[in-house]
Amino acid sequence: MKKTFALILVLLLLFSLAACGGKDPETKTTPTPPPATPTSAPDEQEPSEETEEPLGEVIKIGHIVDLTGVESMTGEEARLSLEFAVEWIGGKIGNRPVEIIVGDSQSQPSVAVDVAKKMVEQDGVVAIFGPTQIGHKSAVADYIANAGIPLIFYNPTPARLLGGNEWVIGAAGATPQMPTVMATYLYNELGYRKVHTLAQDNTGGRSFIDPFAETFQALGGTIDQQVWAPVATPDFGPYLVNLGEADALVAWMSGSDAIALWTAWYEMGINEKMPMVTPMHGGFTDYYICDALANTKPEVAEAMLGALAPITYAVTSETPENQDFVDAWIEKFGYLPKGGNLPGGCSQAILLFKTAVEATGLDTSPEKLREAILAADIKGPEGHTYFAEDSHASTRDVYIVKLVKLEDGSYNYEMLKEYNDVPPSGLK
Repeated sequence: MKKTFALILVLLLLFSLAACGGKDPETKTTPTPPPATPTSAPDEQEPSEETEEPLGEVIKIGHIVDLTGVESMTGEEARLSLEFAVEWIGGKIGNRPVEIIVGDSQSQPSVAVDVAKKMVEQDGVVAIFGPTQIGHKSAVADYIANAGIPLIFYNPTPARLLGGNEWVIGAAGATPQMPTVMATYLYNELGYRKVHTLAQDNTGGRSFIDPFAETFQALGGTIDQQVWAPVATPDFGPYLVNLGEADALVAWMSGSDAIALWTAWYEMGINEKMPMVTPMHGGFTDYYICDALANTKPEVAEAMLGALAPITYAVTSETPENQDFVDAWIEKFGYLPKGGNLPGGCSQAILLFKTAVEATGLDTSPEKLREAILAADIKGPEGHTYFAEDSHASTRDVYIVKLVKLEDGSYNYEMLKEYNDVPPSGLK
């Protein structure tokens, strides 16, 4: 009986304590323990850890990518790369968390502008990263000229889009950098003296071929035949059949056109006569072109191995900055960054942005942010990046790489030569 009575008292006491100390179920607090009694003199105590600074206002950045439409594969890789880049810098700048607002431009310039408007006027972003396509860039740049926030391109951009608009920033430089480096490499390192060129007859194709041809000829080389093909050419046989002997065919196509050209080059036996190299890697030698051909015409993908390309990010660069980046990427995903510039380009752009925000004391107001970005001088996964002579296109490192197949069967690039501090106008 005594035991039963004691048990009832204990239960009543516990119920009473719970009722008196109860909290609203939607509010969770952690009680602060009383200060510990010192066990030694102040100068003998272990140093206490500093209290973590409370989080400040979120920094919202926009990211315009093609998640649907013909460029969706590139868009998805860009989305993944920028998200990793923010994670790589710790997810915040100072005490301010970084939030990415992603917008799908659906592979349409007009939609890209609508996405940019929403980001600026509704979401309150302080800067926009992307888009990657030239037409999209031009359309969004026109809107940004009046909206007045930094528009940051993390892949190379035609020089004409990087002048006359104070808000456009070419973090990845201008398109002349890569083709002029390729021309220099072919002439000086490989001894090529006569080449043919073949590219899409559009802004992209001409922005890569024209600087290459100008530099190659200035060095003393000869462009034997220049051929331009319309977009969506199904058969490149007529464009290749009359090509005479030369040291190389310098070509650029993208998407299905790239697949069709590589196929014709192989099936017509031209691969036995002269190599095909490119003045710009993107869309022509990047891993997804190889993957597509490996699934349909594996013999063509094998013939592509060893093809030369210029690029702004070399995954095999042995700099400490790139090694840190690659190690973090492998730890996250379990594989090397894929053969292209997007992983390195996005992280270099975010590092540039972080450096600028820190330089302003975490002030992300448009004018201060733009000025700080253009004043930044960084070394990251892509190498050295800075802006010289009031240019809005970065001076940067450019790499000559060759296409290789890794042990796991994936396609990637191996660096052959590095060109440091190439100005936006390219090598002369």
